[in-house]
Amino acid sequence: MEDFKKTSERVNSVFDKDIVFIVGATRWGTAWMQQFLDRHPDICCKGEGHFTDSLFPVLAQAFDEYNAACESIGNRLQNAGQPGNAAGFTFDDVHHILTTAIGLMLERWTAGQDVKVIAEKTPEHIVSLDLLARLVPGLKIIHVFRDGRDEALSAWQFNNKISQGEFRQKYPVFKDFAATFAANWVSSITAARRFDRDHKGRCFHFRAEDLQGEAVPVLAPLLAFLGVEASDDLIKDAATQTWEAAPLDIDPGGWRQEFDDALKADYQRDCGELLKLLDYGK
Repeated sequence: MEDFKKTSERVNSVFDKDIVFIVGATRWGTAWMQQFLDRHPDICCKGEGHFTDSLFPVLAQAFDEYNAACESIGNRLQNAGQPGNAAGFTFDDVHHILTTAIGLMLERWTAGQDVKVIAEKTPEHIVSLDLLARLVPGLKIIHVFRDGRDEALSAWQFNNKISQGEFRQKYPVFKDFAATFAANWVSSITAARRFDRDHKGRCFHFRAEDLQGEAVPVLAPLLAFLGVEASDDLIKDAATQTWEAAPLDIDPGGWRQEFDDALKADYQRDCGELLKLLDYGK
């Protein structure tokens, strides 16, 4: 029981900090952002928790199965005329357990480090921001995005490098993948913008292309949003270390060499409004 109390205290201390989630359509830019933030003395940002896309679905299935078993046990007791029941988990119980799971992982990452901000990077969280907001009230979101056409090409090249053949079987040509990616990109950008609309002041939109050249002007407002020191020297030092550890292969406009006229027309039809809104030219 003493260990339980100590662990509970450590988990509670996590939520005394500012909790930040880095999200995006894919890994391009989010991985760089995670590395950069972790080099700030007031921020801990160690990696990916995959709460909403991996952990929570598994736990939800387990809770559903357990509650179904409890209902069956309760029915058997009542049918036998015996007192008692088997209580399952309520929605509030489940939310408490999910919040605790987040706290446990983030506390392990900090390992007692005295920081103001604890951040986590899982791009896939972008489609579950409302759930995260219910579990971690007061959270902040850093939404990293880039031109959806360049991002589609980068994702295609990356997946082909790491795939053992399954990816190429599913998407034998780039056009097949690009069509699917376009829908995902629009869905992700829209989700982030909707969250920003519904949670004013808690979302920072960051263009990955802006990391080219002098990084200080674009990173200073980000650190100010997080409420930590944003001096030029600190930013330059952290950014330089990050570029060495996690080079970012951003090549704005590279998509033009791979998109044929038909694919350009498809993206203009499906993504044109958002591309224009985000100031990406034709």
